[in-house]
Amino acid sequence: MSAIRVRNEQLILAAASEEFAANGFDATQTRDIAARAGVPKANLYYYFQTKENLYSKVLLGFVEPLLEASAVLRESDDPLTGLRAYVAARIGIAREHPAIAKVFSGELLLGGRQLPDECRDLLRTEARRNVECLRSWIERGLLAPVDPEHLMLFIWSATWTYTNIGWQMGRITGREVPQDEDYQMAAQTITRMVLEGVVVAPRVGEIRGVLFAT
Repeated sequence: MSAIRVRNEQLILAAASEEFAANGFDATQTRDIAARAGVPKANLYYYFQTKENLYSKVLLGFVEPLLEASAVLRESDDPLTGLRAYVAARIGIAREHPAIAKVFSGELLLGGRQLPDECRDLLRTEARRNVECLRSWIERGLLAPVDPEHLMLFIWSATWTYTNIGWQMGRITGREVPQDEDYQMAAQTITRMVLEGVVVAPRVGEIRGVLFAT
C-alpha cells in the first residue's frame, strides 16, 4: 500500500469520525467528510466505495483500543491491579479518541444496527473472557461474591459516561472541554467505587494505596 493511499485513508477516517460524531450517520454527507479531509469526494468513494463501508471502518477502528483495555484486565492475577488498570484504560479511550468513541457509543445506543459482524464477534468474545476473569476471582475468594456480568456492565456504563456527557461535565467543572485532570479524577473515582464494592473485607485497607499508585 502506497504512502499516499495510507495518508489519504487516515485523513478520510479521521474526518469521517468527526462528522459522524457531530451529525450521526444519517445526517452526515460524504461531501462534508471529503471537505473536512481536504481530499476530492471521488477519493472517498475510491478508497471506501460507500458511506456505509466508511462508517464500518470507523467502528472497526475503535475495536482495537477496546481489546487492548480488556487485555490489561487479565494481565494481572491480582484483581486490585487488574480492575484499576481496566478502568484507567477505558477512561483513556474516551480521552484519546473522543470523536470515534462518540460514534461507537451512539451506534450502541441505536442497538448496534450497523455494527459489523466482525465487531460483534470480537467484542462478544472479549466480554466473555472478561466476565470469566471476574468469575474466577470471585470463585477464588479474591473478590466479594457479586454477579460478574453485572459488575462488568457497571464498569462499562460508568466509564462510557465520560464519552457521552462531556457537555454536562462542563456545567459542573466550569470547563467546556474535559481536561486531563478530569479524566484522571474520573478513573480514580470509578475505581474507588468499584473496588470498595467488590474487594473482600480484609483487603479493603489496601485499596487506597493501589488507587493512587503511579
